[in-house]
Amino acid sequence: MYRDIEELQDKIKAIANLPTLPHIAAKLMKLINSPSTSAELVASLIAQDVSLSAKVLRLANSAFYGIPKSINTLKGAVVVLGFKILHTMVLSLTVFDMFGKSDRKNLIFDREAFWQHSLKCAAIARLLAKTRQNISTLDPEEAFCTGLLHDVGKVVMEQYLHTDFHKALLYARTHQICGFEAEKQVLDYTHCDVALWLTASWSLPEEIQQPLVYHHEPDLAQSCGESVMLCHIADCLSYAKDEFDINELLPQIKALGITTKDLKTIIEKIPAEMEKASDFII
Repeated sequence: MYRDIEELQDKIKAIANLPTLPHIAAKLMKLINSPSTSAELVASLIAQDVSLSAKVLRLANSAFYGIPKSINTLKGAVVVLGFKILHTMVLSLTVFDMFGKSDRKNLIFDREAFWQHSLKCAAIARLLAKTRQNISTLDPEEAFCTGLLHDVGKVVMEQYLHTDFHKALLYARTHQICGFEAEKQVLDYTHCDVALWLTASWSLPEEIQQPLVYHHEPDLAQSCGESVMLCHIADCLSYAKDEFDINELLPQIKALGITTKDLKTIIEKIPAEMEKASDFII
């Protein structure tokens, strides 16, 4: 626990100033939301980053999006995929580039396993949203993005608040409680708080930011309740080890309008969906 509020505020200030979205991604977030934006303008902005351009074209032609014809230009990718998909694609790619790999080797936090869990949560969230498309405005690509980034606060803590994060992880293991509860008890803040501080200046739509902040406590969400609940369910399902764990989630799953038959189909599709989605973290 912190000795006084000033010590905690120093920690908050340190993390709030680091990191920010790279220039291209930050500008794209604003550009896509402008009613006067054109495909040419978006394509020319992405083209300023050679690495990002290559990744966008690779993903646009991947099995993940299932486009029947080859896309050879950035403008073609923007036109075929649309602004919303480009927005979530670039955000996901950018955040993974920022936090995807680390030279630090430790036995307490496995970053590769972390991203594999995030990918599984994203795949499940996308499948859940697709199932809900006929009765909801939930967007599958936004759901995927929130699933992939839902725990970004953890990887930021590991990178910038290393001692705090490991203290909470060890406490969770010793007391056999989840990391979120351990963070609250040991640190007075959680990875969800860090996600809020981190994304405050990122100009994210609430449908993406709210799940990052409230996926552990969906009832506290200030807006976008369906998106938050879907992310919460996807996160829980990604940890489920057996039928008992899944059955515990049934009331929430049914409240979202998903039947047990739908759920069975979703679970069967998870491995193939993860395989398609793996291009995001390669």
